[in-house]
Amino acid sequence: MTQSPPQDASQVKRIDPILRQIVEAVSESGARAHLERIVGPRDPFDGHAGMEAAADSIAEALRGFGLHPVEERFRCDGRWYRNLIASHPGSFRDGQVLVVAHYDTVRNSPGADDNASGVAGLIEVAGALAGHRFKHDIVFVAFALEEYGNPGSLHYVEQAKACGATIAGVFDLEMIGYTGPTQTAPVGVQIPVEGDFIGVVGNQRSEGLVSLFKDTAALVVPALSVQALVVEGNGENRPLVRQSDHAPFWDAGYSAVMITDTAFLRNPHYHLPTDTLDTLDLSFLQQVAAATAASAALLAGLA
Repeated sequence: MTQSPPQDASQVKRIDPILRQIVEAVSESGARAHLERIVGPRDPFDGHAGMEAAADSIAEALRGFGLHPVEERFRCDGRWYRNLIASHPGSFRDGQVLVVAHYDTVRNSPGADDNASGVAGLIEVAGALAGHRFKHDIVFVAFALEEYGNPGSLHYVEQAKACGATIAGVFDLEMIGYTGPTQTAPVGVQIPVEGDFIGVVGNQRSEGLVSLFKDTAALVVPALSVQALVVEGNGENRPLVRQSDHAPFWDAGYSAVMITDTAFLRNPHYHLPTDTLDTLDLSFLQQVAAATAASAALLAGLA
């Protein structure tokens, strides 16, 4: 992993005015409000009602930005679940940029970082981008059942391939709200010993997307430390990097990155009842969401 170079104030002043508006529209208070509505049991078993309520809350928030979320239903183990999809049409309509996050949890965890933080970031990104025009479509997707083998994103990718969708890139927000004093690393990966950075992980096909996020973050949120990792193939030799909804996109030949606080490599509350809102660093979450919004805007092309 490599760290983004520091940027001085004069560099930040060169941000396109529209890009600046997008970045400034992502707010910590907004993220908190989303989290307060979503955090709680959201597993498909004991927390099924909470998962459904979270989906309704996400859809309501997206409608509040003038978007029109639709449900993509899929069946898993005899029960129906739903992905939520909201498209912001571009002027060219010849390609898509995706921002995605999963809204389910494991049993016995309120899932504040995993992955209400990613969902809150997704909603903030959607709100920041919805009022602007882009050359290409931007699609916001909240996936169900990431914790249970990714059937939601697998179904989405199957449908995308079947209709020949052109996807320029996918930004997968997977746990973006936790910072801490200690950080562990997978074997062979060099990263800081303090867990105060955001990781951006891509495969070789997605190397350009990794660079885009890293460079954009350095420009628009210079205080945010970014560590980048590009893996060979589709990450088959590093199973840890495949543990989210970007993996089906890799396998289908699409460019995708996982944007993550590194989960259990940093967060001691991972998959536990203690994964609560009060453990999160909302300033960090806001910075990550702002960098994602700006990156998606640049990839989609400001119109």
